[in-house]
Amino acid sequence: MKVLVAGGSGFIGQHIVRELLSRGHDVTVLVRTPPTHLPDAVTVHLGDLTDLSEDRLDAIVAGHTGIIVASAAAVAAPRGADIAAFFHDANVAPVVRLLAAGCRAQTDRAVILGSFYATQQREQPKLRLAERSPYIASRIEQAGRARAAVTAETSVAILELPYVAGTTPGRRSPLEPMLRSMAVGDADILAYPGTTAVVTVTQTARAAVSAVERRANGNYPLVTANLPWADLFTRLATASGRPPKRIWKLHPRAIELLLRWAGIRQRRQGFILGFDPAQWSELHSTAMVLDPDIARTELGVEPEDLDKALRT
Repeated sequence: MKVLVAGGSGFIGQHIVRELLSRGHDVTVLVRTPPTHLPDAVTVHLGDLTDLSEDRLDAIVAGHTGIIVASAAAVAAPRGADIAAFFHDANVAPVVRLLAAGCRAQTDRAVILGSFYATQQREQPKLRLAERSPYIASRIEQAGRARAAVTAETSVAILELPYVAGTTPGRRSPLEPMLRSMAVGDADILAYPGTTAVVTVTQTARAAVSAVERRANGNYPLVTANLPWADLFTRLATASGRPPKRIWKLHPRAIELLLRWAGIRQRRQGFILGFDPAQWSELHSTAMVLDPDIARTELGVEPEDLDKALRT
């Protein structure tokens, strides 16, 4: 197949590109800046989905069998912005534009890297995630609007990703800054009291490529392991060569205060976080777990060694 990967030079996108190539597919990427770590076999188009003309976008998409949306979603808005409108314009509208262009080009399959907050909303509607956090609302809206932008002949697979672990050339793992923010001195680490799902970046890439090959259509939570936060942070620190001596589990109120303090720092830098602090505290104090059997059964995703992924 000929597959277009939006965000193909990103933390996950690079792995998707290499997985596609390893399976014999032709790969095109749409990226904002010139990539430095992609194989020469990749066709590169520079552009931003928010301001590409329709004619230019149609020309890029033409001839592709599938589209994979691997571009990162915004989690903070500029201070003073209409926050709901910002997250819609940043996370929803570009995906809708791309899939609509794919529909015009008769591309019959699409895969979107979504969020496991959508899984939590679906399984625990009483949490009212979309009502309280504009970032989460935009990720849920992204999936619905993407499906509405295509015809019944186009499959749309939403991979609902938790925290992603692993390494990518030239890109920082999203877990690294989180671990640093929870470190106390050289030997102690603060940890949330709950449990979270985590998936490796290579497993994510394999799932994305399997979804586009199979024309998967639906929501697919991805998980390598469901772990207590204390366990995850211990593994991360150990993989970096600094195993912690002590882990301090935070009280939910302390988590909320930490996020509020992070919000204050963001505002000083001109940004507003897209999460409700009280809601964030609730989520990280409970079990945000995913069912591994869904992706294994429907996408053929095989189990992977999380510790090995953290070390490499």
